[in-house]
Amino acid sequence: MTTSTDIVNQALQMVGDNTPPVSGVAPNFDTSPAGVAASSLYYPCIQTVARQFGWDFARNTAPLSLSGNTAPFPWTFEYIYPANAVQIWQVMPATLTDINDPLPVNWVVANNVVNGSQTRVIQTNQANAQIVYNNMPNENTWDSLFREAVVRLLSSELAMAIFSKPDTSQNLLQSGGAFESSGEGRDS
Repeated sequence: MTTSTDIVNQALQMVGDNTPPVSGVAPNFDTSPAGVAASSLYYPCIQTVARQFGWDFARNTAPLSLSGNTAPFPWTFEYIYPANAVQIWQVMPATLTDINDPLPVNWVVANNVVNGSQTRVIQTNQANAQIVYNNMPNENTWDSLFREAVVRLLSSELAMAIFSKPDTSQNLLQSGGAFESSGEGRDS
């Protein structure tokens, strides 16, 4: 079973300097300098790599929940942006009338005040909408290229955060880009 701790410790090994491994799991790693840095950097690194390409392993479909607001013109519906969403790929009706000729649904991501708090929302003209989106699944489901890209980006960030090593950071960042690029091919 792969955990966030495994990913962070692999990233630390790439940085070098015999940094002791961290313990705990995201976002509550230990209080070592590496653990504190990983607590701040882990999820943003994953989300950055996840947004690079439409990684098939991260695909999820779910119904949307109305925000309770009146949608602004020209939209007729406003939905809450799911808390576990990294990126929305598609908005679609709950049922397709012709699965061989689906019509695209127009939509935008915006923000609005919902229950007294500024909230990320999806505005569309689609009633009973569902989404296809990246839901940032746990580390056990990650594609091997995705994992390597996350480890290398995280290594780059940790090198700067812990050791102020811009040369190591730059090298790891560039090599991480190579793994991201090789992940452009899709499984489906």
